Amino acid sequence: MGRQVRVGVLGHDVVLGQSGVALRAPVWAMARRDGNRGQGMDKRQAAPDGPDSAARAMALLEAGDRDGALALLHAALSARPACRDADVLHGMACVARAAGRPDLAIGLAGKAVALLPAAHFHITLGCALREQGHVEEARAALAVAVLREPRDARAHAALAGALGELGRWAEAEASLRAARALCPGDMALLLEWARACIHGGDHAAATAEIVAGADRFAPDHAGALHGLATLLADRGQPAGAEALYRQIVRLLPDDGAAWANHGAALFALNRHEDARVALEHAAALAPGVAETQNNLGLVLMALGHLPQARTALERARILAPGDARIAVNAATILDELAEGDAAEALYRAVLRDPILAREAEGARAQFNLGTLLLARGAYAEGWRHLEARSRLLPPMRGQGVAEWDGASLPRGRVLLYAEQGLGDAIQFLRYLPDCLRRASVVLDVPHSLHRLLQTMPDPDGQIATRCTVLPPGDPLPDDVVARCGLISLPHRLGMTDIPPFAPYLLPAPAPDLGERPRVGLCWAGNPSFRFDRRRSIPAHRLAPLADVPGLFFVSLQHGPAAAAPPFALERSAEGDMLDTARIVAGLDLVITVDTAIAHLAGAMGRPVWLLNRFGGDWRWSATFDRAEPPRWGDRGSRWYPSLEQFRQHQPDDPDTAWAAPIEAVHAALLRWRVGFATGPLADKSA
Repeated sequence: MGRQVRVGVLGHDVVLGQSGVALRAPVWAMARRDGNRGQGMDKRQAAPDGPDSAARAMALLEAGDRDGALALLHAALSARPACRDADVLHGMACVARAAGRPDLAIGLAGKAVALLPAAHFHITLGCALREQGHVEEARAALAVAVLREPRDARAHAALAGALGELGRWAEAEASLRAARALCPGDMALLLEWARACIHGGDHAAATAEIVAGADRFAPDHAGALHGLATLLADRGQPAGAEALYRQIVRLLPDDGAAWANHGAALFALNRHEDARVALEHAAALAPGVAETQNNLGLVLMALGHLPQARTALERARILAPGDARIAVNAATILDELAEGDAAEALYRAVLRDPILAREAEGARAQFNLGTLLLARGAYAEGWRHLEARSRLLPPMRGQGVAEWDGASLPRGRVLLYAEQGLGDAIQFLRYLPDCLRRASVVLDVPHSLHRLLQTMPDPDGQIATRCTVLPPGDPLPDDVVARCGLISLPHRLGMTDIPPFAPYLLPAPAPDLGERPRVGLCWAGNPSFRFDRRRSIPAHRLAPLADVPGLFFVSLQHGPAAAAPPFALERSAEGDMLDTARIVAGLDLVITVDTAIAHLAGAMGRPVWLLNRFGGDWRWSATFDRAEPPRWGDRGSRWYPSLEQFRQHQPDDPDTAWAAPIEAVHAALLRWRVGFATGPLADKSA
């Protein structure tokens, strides 16, 4: 788990209705009498000028003259106080709603319905009931309106609003579909229908329909589109959110917030270059917005432009000095730039605030402080602060089980679980034997590690007798009495330094494949990781390695990057981590970026060269370097004595940042090839 940063989305100055768009039950310019047909007049119930007065009052209300409408309606009632005209009562209900008095509107609309059960009277009654919080009663009234006038799109739309508030999104979507069929050109109905689809889980249909109707949207639809985009983002649909933010930019090309939100959506999709363009344009349109500068700083950091990222985040802090989220992001870039004292001061300032310390920003500050302290060698405090990650990660297995404090358990077992990537799991399996001396364990790790775990050496039989691997999908055993994340083991066990190393993953030896040295190559990590671009290397930059004569290269790359190798490589078969380990066992050297491959080869004790970025992960910091001089690269690692690093030594521009480490690897390979030819390679790799 890398350092934690957080991106933000800006709002729009648009007042939205309860259902996401500015949609209210309408008022009528002409009173409608026939509840089934929506036309004609019931003269038996009307005062001589009642319908006309009601119609004129509704026109005034529609124009914003609430007082004038009320005066006209009062006059109509005063003219014939003994008569109660349904249109006038309904008009007064509409005025009461407009005045923010749904309680009065309910009574007036109810009296109008008692005199004449017209569909639009039921709509007003239903909307007033909903505004007063009587949602089920509102649904019933609006259902009557739909039954009385099934051709009234407004009745279907109002019913959908009540159904949505009740969480009955499939029914709401059906009602809005019916409304759209009656008014196919109504864009507000399209937006409401899309909202119901998103709540109901049909994100793709909603996004596709919005994109298809893009040419019909006007600038005043931007607020509703923003609401839908936010809804999609909150539901883990960044591609759909980006498509809608793209429409908002088209509608509001000079709006800085629109461009900033589009940039944030692009960043969520790891489309970093596009995000940078959008956010720089947003900053040019509205330079004084802290959120824009914050997001721009994060994008620049992800791209590897560290000094520029620092500048943007400093601007964000100046614009919003009290924003703890921006302060933590600013501290993160300082840490990346090796300005640890300044970063630590910012983290600790956030944690000194007792309110912030309990919130998400406090957890981010505490976790990041933990990584900084570990990188400095303050292990005890660093491991302790690293525990804050439990407040940042999704819920893990055994949420109702007590946390293990590291004490010996006379009965019951500990659930030991992997929280993050495969590399973290492999690294901290090193602590499993120490854990088993205190407690029996149920081990919950990714399935791709299960067969590999069977290769762990077990000289005293503890793994075989005290560790059970939980099969995928199996429930938690009843005897689990405590839980602990793998990364928490150093803290819970009170181990302030790295335990002595011996290879702890030992697959069956591969057959001898000949005298030609075999070199495994992995150049990219998981592209879903937001900052993967900084640790991964564009494949073409590794092309010079092919110039080293007499080597046989094997691809250890998985995922999309495997399809575009830097040069001709033997493609290894896809499989679980045991299959990969067996391939590694048959290699003479592994060259990799900071991925699980580095941990796997290191845990096996195989020679591995790590190409590492500037300001890299805490576990590769200088405090974990071996004291012995390296044979090939910059420094060895106390985590894995067979691993040597080839580091970036300064925050260079990303176009040139890998040039020096790759040149150093190329030179080392030439020397290593000579060593392979003249003596046992194992003596020259550790």
